[in-house]
Amino acid sequence: MSSATLFGHRDFDYSPYRDKIRAIIIDGLCAESISDLKTRYHSVKNIMVLSYHDPKDFVLPKYFDESVYLLERRVPPRYAISYTNQEMILRADFVISGVFYHFGGAYAAWKFARQKKKIILDILEDVY
Repeated sequence: MSSATLFGHRDFDYSPYRDKIRAIIIDGLCAESISDLKTRYHSVKNIMVLSYHDPKDFVLPKYFDESVYLLERRVPPRYAISYTNQEMILRADFVISGVFYHFGGAYAAWKFARQKKKIILDILEDVY
């Protein structure tokens, strides 16, 4: 069974790419699309990866099956997201990228995935 991790910008409208995201996921955004696919592909799991250990008052959003904290040790909050992103990339078989801006955490994750020679499926390749 393959695993994927998805990266994109928090403030970017991915709704025009919904069909492309679903096609990528089926062949090889995100929480809702995967939730929709689970009705057809029962082995699909949608796992929310937490960047912070034991977040207070955390409630798992309805589209997710479970949550997991991947880091083996606690890290300072300012590094939590970037370290978590790197760990997700190392564990994933491929990366689905929605990176448009050439700055920020999603871009840093994309560069790390390229550095690690991961297969990157870019949903925005026609935007550049």
